[in-house]
Amino acid sequence: MSHRIFTKCSGPVVPLRAYSLEVLLACVVAAAVLTGCSAAGRLESTYGNKYHYFYSMVSPVRNDTLSFRDERLSIRFRFDDAAVGVQIQNISPVDLHVRWTGATIGIGGRTSGARIRNDHQDTTSAPESSPSIPPQGFSREALTRVNNMYFEGNRWRELDLLPTTDFNSPLRRDSILNLVKSVVDIVLPMEFGREKKLYRFTFAVDSVRRIPWSLEPLPDRLPRAPGAPRMGPTSNDQITAAILVAGFLGFSAYMLTAQKYPPVE
Repeated sequence: MSHRIFTKCSGPVVPLRAYSLEVLLACVVAAAVLTGCSAAGRLESTYGNKYHYFYSMVSPVRNDTLSFRDERLSIRFRFDDAAVGVQIQNISPVDLHVRWTGATIGIGGRTSGARIRNDHQDTTSAPESSPSIPPQGFSREALTRVNNMYFEGNRWRELDLLPTTDFNSPLRRDSILNLVKSVVDIVLPMEFGREKKLYRFTFAVDSVRRIPWSLEPLPDRLPRAPGAPRMGPTSNDQITAAILVAGFLGFSAYMLTAQKYPPVE
């Protein structure tokens, strides 16, 4: 009677070098996925659940594009956790000056001076003069509340405009979810030539949603420039994508084409 015998090396030996690159890339992909999951788990265990706010403009016009246009300017806003991106385009025939010293951000009825995030400038103590925006020119800044950004050690730190983590506290979770319909006011004093005009924009929180830490969006504080095409991926992005794709395809090729050896009777 013959018996099935499973052998480790029946037939020619496949050189390990033939698949070493593919296996290495597949391991890199697996390690990256596991690292991301581990990082998200650590964040959740430390800070609890993560939440994202969705806004709409309610004044001077009502829309969910967070944009406004009149005969003098076109302006767009974009919120993230810690700042508000502001893009102002001058469509008037004269130079436009934004008087940042008078800019304010009000949240829940509490008004604060503004800080320009790009250069960490406290606008409440900035010089009165500001660079002019020529006709058809534009300016892009990111604003936060003056006390929401501070220097600690060797780096700048930011506080969220509204709380975005619940630290696994049901009470804090409920307080975050109850921030729907909260109001944010942004006041921007401007001068068109010698004419002064005060613009006030009011936004409301339409909804608050819990999001996984692994899907937390990257900060995007500045709207795109008018007419500017979206930037394509950088060379580093392309290299990273190529490595991931090559790893997946290499591992798949290894699994599909690796020689299978039948059992010897």
